[in-house]
Amino acid sequence: MSTRVSHENSIGDSAIQYASVTEQVALTAGRQEGAGSPEETYTQATEAFKRGLGGIPNSCHVAILREERLDESGSMKPLKLRSGILGVGDKLGAGGAEVDVAVEPVEGMQLLTKGQPGSIAAVAVAPEGSMLQVPDMYMSKIIVGPRAKGCIDIDAPVEENVRAIADALSRKPSEMTVAVLDRERHEGLIEDIRKTGARIQIRAEGDLTPAIDVGVRGSELHAVIGIGGAPEGILASAVIRCLGGEMQARMWPTQRSQVEMLKERGMDDLEKKLTLDDMIQSEEVVFAATGITAGDTLKSVRYFRGGGRTHTLVMSTKPRVIRFLDTIHALEPEAGMQGFQL
Repeated sequence: MSTRVSHENSIGDSAIQYASVTEQVALTAGRQEGAGSPEETYTQATEAFKRGLGGIPNSCHVAILREERLDESGSMKPLKLRSGILGVGDKLGAGGAEVDVAVEPVEGMQLLTKGQPGSIAAVAVAPEGSMLQVPDMYMSKIIVGPRAKGCIDIDAPVEENVRAIADALSRKPSEMTVAVLDRERHEGLIEDIRKTGARIQIRAEGDLTPAIDVGVRGSELHAVIGIGGAPEGILASAVIRCLGGEMQARMWPTQRSQVEMLKERGMDDLEKKLTLDDMIQSEEVVFAATGITAGDTLKSVRYFRGGGRTHTLVMSTKPRVIRFLDTIHALEPEAGMQGFQL
């Protein structure tokens, strides 16, 4: 059953405050560009998120947050250096409407710590109890923008999906581009897409950022296909809900323990095709993201003496609004006496 909240109490009214949170996180994390220390970067970004969410005029339940990452040996390793910062199940905020939040302190962590483009800080918000409580594991996804809505099927061969998307866009397959993560598990998928003639963006990291690009009309990216993180999948579903596109997904457990975690959350049908309504059971959604390093849609954090400049995308469904915020921050107010860099 969908969760509904009257417009008078719309969480969309707090959208700008959530954008302010991602801006502060980006300003913090951006200092680590090229630092080569992902755990310290993630820890600082998570601490900034906790501070920011603490001042939001909602009662924020942390429903989604990546806690671990797969290291080079194939073992799961904690992302945060210090415990007690922020975790799934935490309650933050100054009271008010009760909401679920999906937190992404840094998407594209390796990109940021290597000084490469494409990293962002992001948050998604919906009424409490409406977000699918996914474990930190893999999810198979197919994501398209509004013009291709209604023409995809995650159960169909990838060639059929590519051609259906191309038809919906009034293009040939060779005139569209599909984003796929650069992972060994995608070798067959990439070959199948190549057979259609479509171009491929083989991305080193992150499938939330391309979900934003796919939803924007005029973008040169037309679909995201493949297996990525389930937490990022919930954030992507918020993006697509706001932009009017379509996303289908399926959980992709790789260990028996993950199967058990899904069953503990009431997800007994592991083959279930997940739609937007499954991932966020509400028509009221807010999403905000701030660029950390430069990307196609969002610019990087830029620092100057005594301050910084951020570029943020913030969206809501009620009211249906999409804003780009170009913001100058006086991090050392006394330095602003010299004049801000515009």
